[in-house]
Amino acid sequence: MGIKDKRHLLAVALCLLTPLGGVTACAYNYPEPEPVHTPTADPAPATAPPQPYNNTQVLEHEAKNYAELERLLTASPGPVLLSDAGPLDGPLRGFGKLEEVPAAGQYTVTAACVGASGAKVFVGQEHPGAPFQPVELTLDCTGATSQVLALQQGYVFAHLFLPGPGDTPWTGAVGGVRVTGGS
Repeated sequence: MGIKDKRHLLAVALCLLTPLGGVTACAYNYPEPEPVHTPTADPAPATAPPQPYNNTQVLEHEAKNYAELERLLTASPGPVLLSDAGPLDGPLRGFGKLEEVPAAGQYTVTAACVGASGAKVFVGQEHPGAPFQPVELTLDCTGATSQVLALQQGYVFAHLFLPGPGDTPWTGAVGGVRVTGGS
């Protein structure tokens, strides 16, 4: 190895070591941030889950609405695959359910609402590689709405769409959905 090669090797080694030496010699000292003390009025109370209202008149109205809803939903023929219902307003509103579809086939989705001006229910399935396209049933609360869907083996979901805030007045309005057929 000649002198020229040794110098070249030494130059390469110095070029590689120079950035390392420059970084190791640096020290950054940042001052610790001082805690910010903001006055608070009272500590926030622990939030409890919403409790159902204790209004016997509305409870009686809701019970009558559930009876009418059941009458509307049971009009759909065939074995029941999925059934769910719930209040459309008040503190504990909404419903949603997921059930297994045992075999691919034609299923009837029936949805209804009682005591309100309208509601929306979404029903659908997810399949790997297929676009997610739930079916939207718009209910006018004057009777049941039905639609036949081709479902694949897997799972089907149904849930109530709640467009407004959760603090709506409690009236006893109810809604529900039932998926039947497939036998």
